[in-house]
Amino acid sequence: VFNVTGGGSLCAGGAPVAIGLSGSEVGVNYTLVRDGATNVETIAGTGAALAFTTQNTAGTYTVVAQNATTTCQQNMTGTAAVVVNPLPTVF
Repeated sequence: VFNVTGGGSLCAGGAPVAIGLSGSEVGVNYTLVRDGATNVETIAGTGAALAFTTQNTAGTYTVVAQNATTTCQQNMTGTAAVVVNPLPTVF
C-alpha cells in the first residue's frame, strides 16, 4: 500500500504544487486523477517513489494503480488537495 503525497495551497500566480506517490511497483501504471473524473497523467511504476508533474489546478487528486498485464486496478491510499488562494486585496 502506497500513499498519495504532496498537495497544499497555491497562491494566484504562485509556483505549482507537487503531488507524488510514496512508492510504486514495476509492471503497474499509476494515473493521477483530479476530482474523480479527469485523468491528468499516467506514469509507469519504477519500484520507488514517484513524482507526477506539478499541478496548478485546484482540486482533489487521487491515484489509480493498474496492473499492465492483468488490467486489474485499485485506488491508492489517500488524496492530495490543491487549494488556490487568491492574492489578498489591498485597500
